[in-house]
Amino acid sequence: MSPVLELADLSVRYGGNRVLDIGALSLGQGEVVGVVGANGAGKSTLVNAALGWSRGAAKVSGRIALCGRDISRMPVQKRVGEGLCLIPEGKLIFGTMTVEENLAEGEDEPGDGRRTYGVDDVYALFPRLKERRGHLGSQLSGGERQMLGIGRALRLAPLALLLDEPSIGLAPKLVVTVLETVRELCADGLSVLLVEQNVKAAIAVVDRMILLERGRIVLEGPAAEMKDNPRIAEAYLGAQKR
Repeated sequence: MSPVLELADLSVRYGGNRVLDIGALSLGQGEVVGVVGANGAGKSTLVNAALGWSRGAAKVSGRIALCGRDISRMPVQKRVGEGLCLIPEGKLIFGTMTVEENLAEGEDEPGDGRRTYGVDDVYALFPRLKERRGHLGSQLSGGERQMLGIGRALRLAPLALLLDEPSIGLAPKLVVTVLETVRELCADGLSVLLVEQNVKAAIAVVDRMILLERGRIVLEGPAAEMKDNPRIAEAYLGAQKR
């Protein structure tokens, strides 16, 4: 079976500076792949480039395939329609709309065997949103906004979800709740590329982990192996050098 998402020779340049250079990265069905690295390593640039969006005038090249179909030349909205969704760090919600209004738009019959998520499905995943369904997006807590952002993306019947720094600004308990829900969604077949600085939280839910440095993949492997890798342990998990 071919990967759900494939990136090959993906390069992003700003002027004469190459900020991302990814030879190959794939995401299988029902798989969570974590992308970690220091600030400025290129994590957000990676998921933005996969969707075809960038801050500033970036030059992006390379091949991006969704379920074997090349989407590299498609505009952002077309890629979303094909089943590739991004929840950016800033949370993809409308602050002047209620929770119910934010969730109103969705794909009822996307075709291609894609799983559809109704509003009730989202409420089942995040009961707190049902309790707050009449509140404006701007009135929600950080954790509630993150839940709503995921819910909005699910309403678009994604094949692959790009999730950028979901733990930022959240209490530790909420971080666990959000990431465990992501893991639950993958058990139903959704594929997730998870960008996360909280390595301790991410490594508990991902299948594989990738370490980015200066826009390049420098380490990659199963979560258990990466957890025991001294480079990861010392820099991100708080382990002490012997």
